[in-house]
Amino acid sequence: MNEIELPMGLDEFGAYFKERLGEQILNFKKEKIEKGVDKNEIKFIWMTVEKEAFREAVRAIAEIQIPHLSVASGSDKGEFVELIYHFEVNFSYPGEETTINLKVHLSKDDLTIPTITDIIPGALTTEREKQEFLGIDVIDIPDDRRLWLDENYPEDRYPWRWDEKGMEDMSRHIHENEETLEEPVAERSKKEGGD
Repeated sequence: MNEIELPMGLDEFGAYFKERLGEQILNFKKEKIEKGVDKNEIKFIWMTVEKEAFREAVRAIAEIQIPHLSVASGSDKGEFVELIYHFEVNFSYPGEETTINLKVHLSKDDLTIPTITDIIPGALTTEREKQEFLGIDVIDIPDDRRLWLDENYPEDRYPWRWDEKGMEDMSRHIHENEETLEEPVAERSKKEGGD
């Protein structure tokens, strides 16, 4: 593909990424959804890439147009952790805005991913969050301090994990004390003058 002309359509995005990433794309889906009273089209691309191609995929997105990175979401899928980086391109063209959802799977045997802060500086906050909540190790992150969790929160526990590294033992019995009370809260409230 030669010079990139904006706005790009969904088919053009497909051809562009196939040329740039080839077999390193594990899954590619494009979709349009009509939303709102005016039935405005919202355009999405969902693309899963090999971990080794992750930075190249981010570079390819950044070469289309310096993208807006909304956030990177992440979840524990059992055998692996899935990260989804949500980028917006074509944002200078009303009605042509396209969300590119870039997925990468990290084996729990190797929960590392390279930073993209040298490509997208605004990724720092979301990378720090993924380290803190999922136990991801972001290689070469320029600032790896905790962002949200208190310093007293256990170093080896991650709130968004569902395995032994998660926080189940810290939160699963939140209603236990209510069940062991001699009388229900509503009955106590009536005795104390409440309605």
